[in-house]
Amino acid sequence: MTTLLLLWLFGGLLGYAAATKRGWSPLAGFVGGVLLGPLAFLLFFVSGVTGDDKRQKCPRCAEWIKAEATICKHCGGTLKGQTT
Repeated sequence: MTTLLLLWLFGGLLGYAAATKRGWSPLAGFVGGVLLGPLAFLLFFVSGVTGDDKRQKCPRCAEWIKAEATICKHCGGTLKGQTT
């Protein structure tokens, strides 16, 4: 219970700071942070969205592709050092 309360407080403070910096209503920023803070925590830390998905840019078209890819899904180019 204490952890959830701290998440709400932290989210509210972040929302307050962001709203103040942009010239918006600090109260609305605090309320928005309180409501969205725990949701953001759940999305990024609990659900596993942590950036573990390794990606690289295709040298031919500069689109992001998986590091394990041997052929670019955007342009069809074979990646350097890899054969099919």
